[in-house]
Amino acid sequence: MKKFLHYLRAINAENVKEWKIEMSYRFDFIRGFIEPVVYILPYVFYGIAIVGGRFSQTLYDLTGSGDIITYTVIGWVVMGFLNTACWAMGFALRKEQWFGTLETVFAAPVPRWVYIGGMAFHSTLHQGAMILIQIMAVHLIFRLFFKTSGLLPALFFIGLMVIALYGLGIFVASLALIFKQGWMIAEILHSLVSIATPIAYPLAVLPTFLQKVAKIFPTTYGITLARHFLLGERTIWGVAEGTFRLILLGFCWILFGLIVFNMIDRKVRREGTLAYY
Repeated sequence: MKKFLHYLRAINAENVKEWKIEMSYRFDFIRGFIEPVVYILPYVFYGIAIVGGRFSQTLYDLTGSGDIITYTVIGWVVMGFLNTACWAMGFALRKEQWFGTLETVFAAPVPRWVYIGGMAFHSTLHQGAMILIQIMAVHLIFRLFFKTSGLLPALFFIGLMVIALYGLGIFVASLALIFKQGWMIAEILHSLVSIATPIAYPLAVLPTFLQKVAKIFPTTYGITLARHFLLGERTIWGVAEGTFRLILLGFCWILFGLIVFNMIDRKVRREGTLAYY
């Protein structure tokens, strides 16, 4: 128990360290919270322009919800956690290389997963704050309509999705150790997951092969199940099956990320290239 509390303090120390670094660049910190609100607006305006208004009968026929604004906003803000995995978590190690502190951090008397846990904890808190600001801003402009009774189940499935995305973040972080410029692979993964995930459109409109690809990403189940409880969106699988798939994907992605991370960690330490910029 004492060792576990020691690990928790180390995880929080990593979280606090990241907040202090980010707050040192206050203009960039504020910009990071405003930009997501701007990014979401083109999706909303584009949807309104195509549909000719806020409500779409076609969307209703496909999903059971015709409110294109709320439908798109929920998908977009939940998808924001993908940025946590691909960019925030994925580039935490790269930042340590920039600062010249990676070897010092890795020399701390705690397992590697503690550092990864600190990255995940901070990234989740940061992205959660950004999502809250996004929802508040969009709600003030357009007013969102959803079932408040579905908030807790939706948060539960979003939590499962985020855990699964940690595996993707660990995988991207490990690539920064060996390729240094890991942004290229992160960009490819981010784009692929964003296209295949039903963010602003239902899964049914995707080509058949992309629908199959979408089923290997936890974001597909997390967003669909969250909207199911908030908007009544119909799913091509039941809640029980979707939950099982999401948990299974979470286990597989976390295991995959940790295996790749440990393999690359041993490789770069053996070659003496751990902290190479």
